[in-house]
Amino acid sequence: MSVYQELLAQRQELDRQIEEVRKNEVAAAVRQVKDIIQEFGLTAAQCGFGSNSTAEVRRPAKAKYITPDGKTWTGRGKPPNVFKALVEAGHKMEEFLI
Repeated sequence: MSVYQELLAQRQELDRQIEEVRKNEVAAAVRQVKDIIQEFGLTAAQCGFGSNSTAEVRRPAKAKYITPDGKTWTGRGKPPNVFKALVEAGHKMEEFLI
């Protein structure tokens, strides 16, 4: 057997050992977490899981401008054509502030 083949065999054995040890350590960590959750009576939401997590939910930006016909724009990004046309017609953006 060549040195290369021996090293590949060693790597396979190490990968197997790593996976086995990881599996055991994950199982121990899960048991520990479950014990702590039970001891303190924690819920998934309190632990940061589920739909009631404390993470901030990103909401769409509020409209900053509105046209006379009710079309809105946040003022972010490229202006919609309706606003471009109004400005080209001589209006100022300040006229459309909400």
